[in-house]
Amino acid sequence: MSVDWQVLDQHAGADLLRADHSLDHSPLFCDASLAALLDAYPRERLGVWTFGDHGEGEDRPVRGTADGLSGEDILAAVRNGRIWLNLRATNDLVADYSGLANSIYDSLQARIGQRAIKRDMSVLISSPGIHVHYHLDIPLVALLQIRGTKTLHVYPAADPFAPTERLEAIALSEGDESLVFQETFEASATTFELSPGMGLSWPQNAPHRVQNGDMMNVSLSCEFMTWPALLRANALYANGRLRRSFGARPGRPGGVVPATLGKAALARVFKKLHRSEDTSPTPASFVLDLSRPTCTRPLSA
Repeated sequence: MSVDWQVLDQHAGADLLRADHSLDHSPLFCDASLAALLDAYPRERLGVWTFGDHGEGEDRPVRGTADGLSGEDILAAVRNGRIWLNLRATNDLVADYSGLANSIYDSLQARIGQRAIKRDMSVLISSPGIHVHYHLDIPLVALLQIRGTKTLHVYPAADPFAPTERLEAIALSEGDESLVFQETFEASATTFELSPGMGLSWPQNAPHRVQNGDMMNVSLSCEFMTWPALLRANALYANGRLRRSFGARPGRPGGVVPATLGKAALARVFKKLHRSEDTSPTPASFVLDLSRPTCTRPLSA
């Protein structure tokens, strides 16, 4: 399986990369393999979510469970409902996928000339037409399309698209990664139509939203860090603590300068002091249920 990355554009000091790959031909992503993956993956770690149509920043993602269902049942719910499955760290938890992940990250390293650390490859399996709301990620991300089509809208990693204080809150794990979307942002979006055999990696913290085509989608979301990206993430964390604890008004971290290194070191101190303040996971509020038209029922029903 091959993955070839090309630079598309320079954006906010970081490369916007496109991939051409052959991962969509792998037998690991046929229906039978996906069902087997869902059976092998630790069920308590399976991310089961649904989203409203277009409620960016207002309607939060809703978490569910798939207890008692087989992998085939879960796939059927995805095909017929409005479900988004996230199998985080599949490369660490299911051995058959680790070699594939290594080939992706090694290809990224070769392109960007820096080590890809903190590797977390998620398999995403999602329903026809589902819309993933406007949000950002703290790590770097590469998204590779395996099955189906999706439209990806990427926005500048700057104010007002990703307000500095909201970016710090996400770095501090204060709630989820959602952002408030404004229609005026659309003029600044870069839009990509992804089909099987294509992929994209965008600048760190760039907001984005995703619209599936009218078919079940399978994608790989490959989160990673480089050392500069990790230093910047830690500087964001330190800035958030300084703002909350001392009333500071820090600026947004840019490149790796002495101040970034100092903030990263300070983040280590803050993280030791605030270990007990980790955010609790979003409680589940629905269960996958194939007998319902939406394939979901309220958890209390």
